[in-house]
Amino acid sequence: MMEIRRLKREDIPQLRRMHTVVYNRRNDYAEDEKKEKEAEKEKDSLEDPPHWSWGAFEKGKLLAGMIETDFLMRFDGHSVKMSGIGGVGTLPEARKGGLIRQIFEKLLPEAYETGAIFSNLTPFSHDFYRLFGYEVACARYELTIPSRYFQKLKPTGEFVQIFPGDDTAALQEVHSAYISDINHGICRDYWPDNRAWKGFTSSDPYSTGIFLYLWKDDTGKPQGYIKYEDIEDEEHAMSVKELAFTGRNGLYGALGLVGGLSAQFKEFRWLMPTFIDPFDFVGEAWDIEPLIKPRDMSRVINVKTALEKMRRPEGTGEYIVAVEDANLPVNTGKYLVEFGPEGAKVSPTTKEPHISCDIRVLSQLVTGYRTLENALYSRRTGLEVHSNRQTLDRVFTQRPQHITEYF
Repeated sequence: MMEIRRLKREDIPQLRRMHTVVYNRRNDYAEDEKKEKEAEKEKDSLEDPPHWSWGAFEKGKLLAGMIETDFLMRFDGHSVKMSGIGGVGTLPEARKGGLIRQIFEKLLPEAYETGAIFSNLTPFSHDFYRLFGYEVACARYELTIPSRYFQKLKPTGEFVQIFPGDDTAALQEVHSAYISDINHGICRDYWPDNRAWKGFTSSDPYSTGIFLYLWKDDTGKPQGYIKYEDIEDEEHAMSVKELAFTGRNGLYGALGLVGGLSAQFKEFRWLMPTFIDPFDFVGEAWDIEPLIKPRDMSRVINVKTALEKMRRPEGTGEYIVAVEDANLPVNTGKYLVEFGPEGAKVSPTTKEPHISCDIRVLSQLVTGYRTLENALYSRRTGLEVHSNRQTLDRVFTQRPQHITEYF
């Protein structure tokens, strides 16, 4: 009989080995696990807690699993709980058995009960995760341009290189300002013991080629930072791993570093947020061809709370939305949303809806990935507007998106 549950510490070796198989890795865990057992090693502060992982077991053997990381993310000016899904895999001998579906059948209701508002993931297949109510909700530009274009940005202020173990308060200050109005931005001060920043700053630049620089303006105020990797291909490339900024000055202040390094880097590469126009970086727009990468998917876990916290138009109004959620039936129903200067009130109703949609479409509309007008052109079914279009267009607007972590 199949057992679906969260993992315990003694299950972690099986999860590691499963990941080695399904992600085509090569790793010998035997020696490390022997040392851990002999020394009864204390838990690494950067190691995921065992209970963040889920598994499908048969007779004690882990056949499939995933990691559900507990995040706090930004959503329309609020910090809300988000369930981040990663490390999904099934051993070859157990595939096509619906084990991942069985895990989601337990994981999603529990996430609802424990207060998660959203769940995000980076898929191996978008269609696969649509089966569980997820939909594309964040895209990025893949930008590759010659570094020489940044020579016009003369470095100003001060750059400070950050090393493992350095104080991260200034980075946190910049990051908090950066994500404040970006949906899906992850709050790095959520976890205890400064865990997120310890991980972010853990790379030794001399052995990894990963460098992190904080930029301060002429007054000494931290306004941006850039973390990049030196890619050793035919010619060296600067590959941005993260670029955060408090505003326009912080963005171009941090990018001033690129022009200064253009002699040693031929290309500048960045998976950049789509709320920035990549053509601002060059004089001749023909010289670059950015690609849009629809990387990340999201789903609403708690429809009522998401509608309550969602941004609202100025003035007062109301609308009724009918939602269908096959994976979380608790969300299925009709919701009356009444909004005004004091906030939004959401209540169940029996009245006829102004808009009907499934959970996938709602997830795109609520997070501001696309406008209502844009969503109505989708080839996928699941959305119908019945009336009150003027109000709905004011409610479901596009907003800045950027999932700032990889998991």
